[in-house]
Amino acid sequence: MGLDISAYKNLNLVQNPERDEAGDLVNWDREWQPGASMEWSEKHFPGRGEGVDYNAVYTFEEEFSFRAGSYSGYGAWREQLSEFANGNDFHELIVFADNEGVIGPVVSDKLAKDFDKNLNAAIKYSETFVGGEYWLSKYLDWKDAFEIASENGAVNFR
Repeated sequence: MGLDISAYKNLNLVQNPERDEAGDLVNWDREWQPGASMEWSEKHFPGRGEGVDYNAVYTFEEEFSFRAGSYSGYGAWREQLSEFANGNDFHELIVFADNEGVIGPVVSDKLAKDFDKNLNAAIKYSETFVGGEYWLSKYLDWKDAFEIASENGAVNFR
């Protein structure tokens, strides 16, 4: 088990999504519904999903997915991100669920700027410890995800 991430760009509301007899989306490969995962994350981390309605169904222009790691691996990566940030930037990701939830376009835009602004420092930081190359590869995945989601999109944790 681990944390998988999907970032969506340019979400558009689906007025009457087609569902099967179990209530699942028929066009699941082209449509996305934040649902209970986002409802939970908004309860525990209010405002992270700003710009997205958890009850809605959306189509998207682009999707980018990656594996953030095992739950413990992602936790270790996030601890290093926190150490790197030293109390600055990335707060909305560092203090967020490690297993489910949604970050909407408003917070994604802020995080995209954090990742971009700190890129050169992150490269230097990654050279200071064993496993730094892997850490940097995940840093770049998150950077890409938030850049995509900053364009009227979302980052989905699952």
